[in-house]
Amino acid sequence: MIIGALEELGPCLSSKLAGYLVDNHGLSPDAARQRISRAPEDVRRLSSLPFAHSAAFVYLKSQYATEEYWESLYEAIFSVEGTYSRALASVLCREVMPVHHFYIACGAPIAQKRHIASRAALKRLTDAGVLIEDTLPGIGPCVMTRQTFASPEFDAIAAGVRSRLMAESVLLDSIKEWLRNLAIASFNSVTLRGAPEEQLPSVGTFNWDLSAPSYSTALAERRKGELNPGFIACDVLLIDNVSISAIKPFLHKVKTLQALKNIGRVMFIMVGQRFDNDAFAALRTAGVIPATPESLFGKEIAVAFRDLIKTLKDTVQGVVDSAKLDDVITRLGKLEGALGNMRGSFFELLVAELVRKTFSGEVQLNKICLGDDGKAEVDVWAVKEGVSARIIECKGMASGALVSDEEIGLWLTTRIKRVRHHLKNILHWNKPKPQFELWTTGVLSPEAQHRIEKTRNANSAKFDLIVVGPEEVRKAAKSVNDESLLKTLEHHFIPAP
Repeated sequence: MIIGALEELGPCLSSKLAGYLVDNHGLSPDAARQRISRAPEDVRRLSSLPFAHSAAFVYLKSQYATEEYWESLYEAIFSVEGTYSRALASVLCREVMPVHHFYIACGAPIAQKRHIASRAALKRLTDAGVLIEDTLPGIGPCVMTRQTFASPEFDAIAAGVRSRLMAESVLLDSIKEWLRNLAIASFNSVTLRGAPEEQLPSVGTFNWDLSAPSYSTALAERRKGELNPGFIACDVLLIDNVSISAIKPFLHKVKTLQALKNIGRVMFIMVGQRFDNDAFAALRTAGVIPATPESLFGKEIAVAFRDLIKTLKDTVQGVVDSAKLDDVITRLGKLEGALGNMRGSFFELLVAELVRKTFSGEVQLNKICLGDDGKAEVDVWAVKEGVSARIIECKGMASGALVSDEEIGLWLTTRIKRVRHHLKNILHWNKPKPQFELWTTGVLSPEAQHRIEKTRNANSAKFDLIVVGPEEVRKAAKSVNDESLLKTLEHHFIPAP
């Protein structure tokens, strides 16, 4: 009876299966539930993903991982307005996102009574096979649906996601300066989402893309004679159209936070490229500010952000138009703080293009190498079997800025070691000696220079260690006769003397 019902219905929630048994086989609700609990071995249940009212997703062994299985599981998840539906919606609209961004976007709290925490939600969805995690070059540990991962267009999807994330970082830096300059946010207390190891911005029990205390009279409150700050909580999503399903996780965070006691007044901001009408209306009804790059910074900047995403996607895929890249960076440069931490990523793209013009083999960005004690990401990987191995570390920064001694130490002691292990044990590289290169537009401290020289001398028989400083970068750009590329470097990294 159960097997026949599942063959008829397909994979479904146990509550739906019980209803079918009641309607079509004359069983009482209790008897139907008993039949399901005593189902034969061919009937499986997805125990890692519990549903409301003790329901479970049930299916036949032969149905597992079929297209019908995934469609039915998605339908079951979205049939209940809850943690899993919001989390899945947040991933679907972004296609791929860094794992630490999931904790912000999924709509689940860091920790809160009677709520599933964001980390627990991710674990349950990955245990159920709905989501998978993988490390992607240039992005890091990411989460996505199984269908996205298996897509033949996955490389293009990943390139698009990386370009969107870079543009969002530029936007967040600009919003930070906008809030500070208007004195809406406490000047030195604005926090942004950053690297995986950095603490995420938070207000109340939730993580956000940007958060800050505010002593503005509209948000701060005086209690028992003391001035208590209000807060700003902001999320960004630079996709073409932000739909109502895409904002449901954000709206849930807003609603839940507003119900908590002892949380000061909060200004909620959601920034998107464009909002569908129903999404815009829902945000306004909830008291949220629905902002766009155009409403914040004007039409010219909004167009520049769209152009940036497209240009970066092409560049990440190796189709570099130096003139377009320079143009869009210059337009966005009108925003205070626009380059921010993105200077390093832009520099990697430019160095990769310089290497492509002179290297006969394949050039990759952000190659993941496996060491015996962990992974290392190579900024620019230029390796041709038996001919040349150039492993390039990029440090792009404002002219005259000091390269961190700690970063130099990590490069010399950890990254080079792991890449050498990868070359020897995975690629079986024998000769010639690999070249480990540091390209930088910054300045090395005397201590860093001494350490590099010491490492170079100690390992001269094993590998070459090369430093390409600002003037050498300029010479390399001049040697390939690409005026646009040189112009971009001189505009944003190494001003012409």
